[in-house]
Amino acid sequence: MQKKLIALAVAGLVSAPAFAQSNVTIYGVADAAIGIGEHGDNDFQGVVNGVLSGSRIGFRGTEDLGNGLKAVFVLEQGFDIGNGVASPSVSATEGTNAGDRDSVFSRQAYVGVGGAFGTVSLGRQYAPGYFFNYDAVLGALVSPQSILSNGAGMTITPNSAARWNNSLAYTGSFSGLTVRGIYSANTVETSMNPEDDDAYGLSLDYSNGPLKVGAVYQVVQKTTDDQKEWGLGASYDFGFLTVAGSYQDAEGLGTTNIDGDLWQVGVIVPVGAAGNVHVGYGEVDLDNNRGAESWTVAYTHALSKRTTAYVGYNSTENESATKAYGLVAAPTVGNLGQDSDLFVAGIRHTF
Repeated sequence: MQKKLIALAVAGLVSAPAFAQSNVTIYGVADAAIGIGEHGDNDFQGVVNGVLSGSRIGFRGTEDLGNGLKAVFVLEQGFDIGNGVASPSVSATEGTNAGDRDSVFSRQAYVGVGGAFGTVSLGRQYAPGYFFNYDAVLGALVSPQSILSNGAGMTITPNSAARWNNSLAYTGSFSGLTVRGIYSANTVETSMNPEDDDAYGLSLDYSNGPLKVGAVYQVVQKTTDDQKEWGLGASYDFGFLTVAGSYQDAEGLGTTNIDGDLWQVGVIVPVGAAGNVHVGYGEVDLDNNRGAESWTVAYTHALSKRTTAYVGYNSTENESATKAYGLVAAPTVGNLGQDSDLFVAGIRHTF
């Protein structure tokens, strides 16, 4: 059924310009690497999907409505390039990701209206925390900020927890200031109380030459304590290197409503005209002396405007009884608190 729906969507979108005054673009990312690593006693060798950017195919379109207005839409599906399976693919009980398992466009699916005031849109969309990227490792799969925020269950993360269903979102840019806001109704589709499963967020990001600063605040309502998060970040490009860092605070994480914070810092050093060295370090501290430390060193090289080769190494050290944050293997009860290491070498092509 899913294949038929995707085929119909592709056929309809490709043919749309023939009978409507609209502009439809097919775009995507193909990103794969060879990975070698370990998590505790578990070894891994194989293909790693989406190291720099999640592999995906998408359709975006606009139509001029006149009077400075335009209609916009995005339909985007992720996939695992190692086996071709659609992603993200999770259970229907994992909070803001509820229902992804059987979805056709699980990364994004929205329609809206834009103009000089910004863009207002409806659908499955990124919360502001997805764009909280003051990260020298660029929110990659091997980024300490990505690993630790995702492992701690935070929604200020460049991962699926920042994709919210049934949402109304706003984005506007004004003289270097970008404002994002979102309200999501019935985010947790399995909730027994529809009054306790909404979410909302707001962010401000300012860019002026080499300086970038930003702040974000998000709340996910739960039947117990609400999950409340905020973050501050900044980066500065000195020319010979860029320094980036951020701090996040969270209350009410997970089903046990623990609190925690996360900080990370890193540098990007240009090498020649096409290369960059990326170094990042981060720590997450949770209640009851739980936490993890993670560091990454990587090199990216632009082979063209659309193709980037890369190598990288991440090491994550988990404290006792902490949820496994490693990239390599799914944790089991006996492996909680084990350290993980991963080396990757791959290529990303955008189209």
